[in-house]
This record gives sequence, structure tokens and C-alpha cells, in this order.
Amino acid sequence: MDKDTLKARLLATFLGELQEQVRALEANAMALEKYPEEARPEILKALFRVAHSLKGAARSAGVPLIEAACHRLEETLGRARDGLFPVGPDLVPELLATVDALSDAGRRMRAGEELRGGPLAMILTRMEDAGHLAAPPPSSSPAPARVAPVQQEGEGVVRLAAVKLDALVSRSGELLVARRRAERWVSAVAGLRETLSQCLGEWQRVEKPLRRFVSPNHGETRHARPERLRPFTRRTTVAVGRTRDGLRKLERDLDRLAHGLASDHRVLEQAASLLEDEVRRVRMLPFGEACEGLERAVRDLAKAAGKEIDLVVEGADVELDRAILAGLRDPLLHLVRNAVDHGIETPAERIARGKPAHGCIRVAAVLKGTGVQVVVDDDGRGIDVDAIREQARKRNLPVPDDDRDVVRLIFLAGFSTSRLITELSGRGIGLDVVGHQIQALHGGVDLSFQPGRGTRFLLTLPLTLTTLRVLLVQCAGRTFALPSAQVRRIVRAGLGDLGSVEGREVLLTGAAPIPIASLGETLGLGSNARLGAGGRVPLVVVAEGKHEVALAVDDLLAEQDVVVKNLGRRLRRVRHFSGATVLPTGQLSLIIAAAELVQTALQRAPARSIGLKPDERPAAKLRLLVVDDSVTTRSLEKSILEAAGYEVLTAADGAEAWRLLQERGADLVVADVEMPHMDGFALTEAIRSSKRFRKLPVILVTALETERGKARGLEVGADAYLLKSTFDQKQLIEVITSLL
Repeated sequence: MDKDTLKARLLATFLGELQEQVRALEANAMALEKYPEEARPEILKALFRVAHSLKGAARSAGVPLIEAACHRLEETLGRARDGLFPVGPDLVPELLATVDALSDAGRRMRAGEELRGGPLAMILTRMEDAGHLAAPPPSSSPAPARVAPVQQEGEGVVRLAAVKLDALVSRSGELLVARRRAERWVSAVAGLRETLSQCLGEWQRVEKPLRRFVSPNHGETRHARPERLRPFTRRTTVAVGRTRDGLRKLERDLDRLAHGLASDHRVLEQAASLLEDEVRRVRMLPFGEACEGLERAVRDLAKAAGKEIDLVVEGADVELDRAILAGLRDPLLHLVRNAVDHGIETPAERIARGKPAHGCIRVAAVLKGTGVQVVVDDDGRGIDVDAIREQARKRNLPVPDDDRDVVRLIFLAGFSTSRLITELSGRGIGLDVVGHQIQALHGGVDLSFQPGRGTRFLLTLPLTLTTLRVLLVQCAGRTFALPSAQVRRIVRAGLGDLGSVEGREVLLTGAAPIPIASLGETLGLGSNARLGAGGRVPLVVVAEGKHEVALAVDDLLAEQDVVVKNLGRRLRRVRHFSGATVLPTGQLSLIIAAAELVQTALQRAPARSIGLKPDERPAAKLRLLVVDDSVTTRSLEKSILEAAGYEVLTAADGAEAWRLLQERGADLVVADVEMPHMDGFALTEAIRSSKRFRKLPVILVTALETERGKARGLEVGADAYLLKSTFDQKQLIEVITSLL
């Protein structure tokens, strides 16, 4: 290895160490200010050790300016540690200024810029002017390229370039697609085995009759068959036997192939899963790394604003993908800055409101299912909804009536309620960045507040960006992927499940009406979601925070893990999409940015989303409720009534039927008499005593052929009493028609 290559490698190693040591210096400097006086000696020792180590590393890498600055810092800290230098109020700001200058020096070196004239050179000059000890003479050449290895509990630590790790993860992710393809072939061979087994069964049923028919000695055909056909019958007999043997051999070979393929697939699945888990584990970093620098930011901003604020970080050990952590840094910083400027009051204001003088900002991470929730909240003044409304009117923006919708305006680009533009606020770029970056991470942002009590931002994110659990849907002839984390439920809705609120179609099966939007129309592909077989349309309820939209699609395909591919530089700003994936079939599928899609769907003008004009909509089907404890009878009656054009609900007993009536309603009830929990008589009595259902037609179908049973049926209020012994589907349809 030549000298230049060695120097370049040594410098790259030093820059990585510089970044780590700068973080340690900053954390200890903050602790020096935060913790009581009795803890200062240990903190000063830790600061001295870091400065000493960094000085040695700078000497080895041949960076004399950093070496000199660390020597000055080491001298000052050593004197303070030994009690020769007072730890006054100016020490921490000087330490933090040096930390910032060292960080800037690292940035300049990575960019290939000169260190002369930078902050570090100016700080070194200031140290010399202040009369500190002279700096050591800078080393004329780098020390031998022998860097002491970092020891960690007996384990070696390897520095790996992020781009290499990303490439490894990408290749590991490709195995997921290969596993899915292999799984399809296993299923295909299993289907082929089943088909062959059926063919062999059919052959075995006809083989013996065929043998007898073509046999030369068959009694019925021996004299009738011409002599010239006898060789043919012998060849046919041989062919029948060979066909049987060939089918059996093919079945055995196919069994071996299927078993071997399934076994190899299991091995591939296990090995690939273990590799994927290990590679993913390598990429996982603690959430605390995303919070580095937040405490310093809160300290500096609070001092500048004359506020007293504590930052609390919870869940620092929760591990996330490094790409998620990298994407979280800016949103967290923006949210914390926003809390300092807009949220937390001055000590005088807080005391006047009966609060402690110190405000508190909390940043917390907690695992939730297959993702993570990050909370940033404060105990400040909350959100000024009136100020947001006023600013929205000034900008000629539509102002929603609901406060929850009003506060979401703060995520718009350029929106700010600050009356003064400063370095901290007033430009309207903070929360806009938060919204866009969280969406780019396949996540969502929810916002809540209490006036005078505080504000809470909830960020919902996946644990990793390399693979994603998605729901595959079909729309306008294309396949799209919806992140499962944003999918609340799936509904196949009929006309009875739909309603209209303010001109917009809504889904009525939940606790509250959910607006319906055509996925194709929202994406600009045209609305082609129509009621399908059975008068139903598949709807996917997607959520963004507390807002939900039921997306009408053509079909629901599958739910599976997919490998996420970046859209690239040219397509990264395409609306409504956050990535792409290659399906096991080789087809490319775009991954929908669910949060952005929900916002677009809600902002669109109310429209018929199912794609039917009012005069094209089929007449609503009458709904019948069939109640019987026999699954056979229930299925028979259901098939008869559905064939007659009715929508049919079924229940196994009277209690379940009564619950269904409360939830779904019905136009007529067909019930058995003898059932557990609640029999037909009791169900009829309950219906007749209900104000809502007392006029509902009830037909009792029973095996009780006694006059007493008929009398009891009429007594409780049944409209018809049919006997199972004389049951006739024509009679049942005629009775239902007459009652409806």
C-alpha cells in the first residue's frame, strides 16, 4: 500500500472518530452545566480523557490544527480537574463553542476545504490571546499508520461505509422476491400433483372395463370382432398397461420432485430469513442517536428566548433502521424548535398560569406492532386556533369549521402564525418539512393539543425501509401497494352500507360515516370502481392520523412483505407515491404514500365515488334474516332466497338474530322454532315488543306439526307458520312475496 492510500485511509478513520468524540464532548459539556457541583469532578475527568484521545488521533492523522486545539482544551480541563482553574459560568459556553468548531472542521475536511480561516482557527487564536499555555509544535509528518484498536467487551469493532451496508441490505432484500417466486413454483407443483392424482383416479375407474372390452377373449365381443382387429386389441391391451404404469411412475417422480422442492424451499426460506434478520439487525440503531443534538438545541434556544426548558428523552434504546433514524433527525429538530418558540411560555407567564417555571419537552419512542410511534409533546400554551384561522384568511385559504382540521393547516408550505420573522420562526418551513419527510418514510403525523396545557405530535413509522408490509390492490388495470400500517380495515360494501353526507358518498358500517373516494379518480386514472358480483364493491379504509377515507378499488389481491425501491432523483417528488417494488410475478408496483393520498381525497369536491350515476344504480335488494340452528337448513334457505334476488343474513339462534337486527336491520325474518339460547317464539315476541321492529314480517318454519304449536306461533305474532315436512321453496317464495 502506497503512502497516499495509507494517509487517505487513516484520515477517513480519524474523521469517523472525530464525529464520535465531538458527540461525547458535547454531551459531557451539557452535563457539566446540568448536574450539581459534586458531580463535576467525574465529568471533568471524562472531558479530559476525550480531549486527550482526540489529540492523539489528530497527531496520528496529521491534522495539526485539531491537535493544537485539543491540546489547549486538554490543558484547560486538566487545570479545572485539579482545582487550579475555576469552573465558572463562561466555561460551558467556551467548551460548546470549541465543540462546534471541531464539528465544523470535520465537515470542512470531508468536503476537502481548508481549515485555515475557519471557526477552529479563530478559537485557537482566542485561546492564545487569553494567555493559555503554548501549543505543542505541530508534528511535521503523520505518525506511523498504526492506530490502536478500539476495545469493546472483547469484541472487535469494524467501521463499514454506509453505502456498502445499504448495498448488502438491498441484495438481502432481493432474496425476499426470490423466496416468493420459489413459493409460487412449490404451489404450482403441488397443484400439478393434485391434477395428476385426479387423472390417475379417473384412469383406475375406467381401466378394468377398458381391458375387458379390448381383450381378445372377451366373451361378448370375441365372435363379433373381425379377425383383422385382433392385433389392434392386443396392442391396445399392452398400451393400457403401459399407460397405467407410466401414470404411476409419473406420480412417484412428481411426488419426489414436490417433496424435494418443498424441502429446498424450506431451507431457502430459513436461510434467507436468518440472513435478512441479521442484516436488518446490523442496520438497527438506537433511537437515542436521532435525538443527539436536541438537548443542545433546546439549551441554546431557551437561553436566547429567556426561557427555562428541560428536554426528556424516553425510549432511547428502541432500535430503528438507520435510514429511519437519518430521516427523523430533521423532523425532530423542527418539532423541538417549534415547541421552544411557540409552545413553552416564559417563566413569568408559566408562574402566572400556575405552572412550574421550568417547561418540559418530551421526546419518546415506543414499539407498536410492526412499527414505532414517536411522540414529541410539551406542557406549553397549546395551539392558537384563532391565530391559524386569521392567517389562513389572510392567505385566502379555505378555513374548516372543525378545530382539528384547522390546526392541520400548519403543515402547509409557508404557513406560520409568527408575527416576526427570526432565525427560529416565521418562515413557515418547519412543519411543512416534518410532514413531507415523515410521508417519505412511509409514515404519518397526528396532532392534538389542549389550550393552555400543551401540544402533542404523534409520528407513526415503520421499523425499517428495506422491506414493508403492504396490501396489494388492483385499480384501473394496475397493481398498487398500500402500506398495511395505514390500512384500518377492508370492507366489501353493498348499497345498504352506503349513504350520502353533504353530497359525498360515505361508508356506514363503522362507528362514524367514512368518506368514500375512488382510488383511480384520486390518482388521476379515472373512476372505474363499480359494484361487482353480488352488488358489492371492495373498499380499503386508510387512515392518516384521525382522518379516514374508504378507497374504492377494483379488487383486493394479497397482503405480503415487499422490498422497497427508491423512485430515484427524477421521480422522488411525484405526488402520492413514496417508492416502488417488484412483485414475484416480475410486475412493478408503485407504493402509495397513504397520508398524502388521504389528504388529497378529503380535499376533493364531493362526488359519487363508486362510479355509478344515480339512474344507473340497481334497485336496493330487500334484506332477509334466516335463523336456524342447523347449518344445512340455514344454507339451503339462504341459497334459495339469494337465487330469488334477496340479500340474506343468517344467524344460528334467536339471540344472534336479535343482535343482527339491532346492527343491520332486515325487511323480513324466517326463523326456526326450536333453537338454543332464544327460540323462534321468544324471538318473535321480542320483535313484536320493539317499537322499531314491531311491524317486521316474521315467518316461522318448524318441525312441530301440532295444533298447539301453530296456536303458539299465532299468539306471539308470527305472520306465517310453515311446516318442514311439507317445505317447498316455491311456497316459501310466494309467502315472502305476499308479506313484502
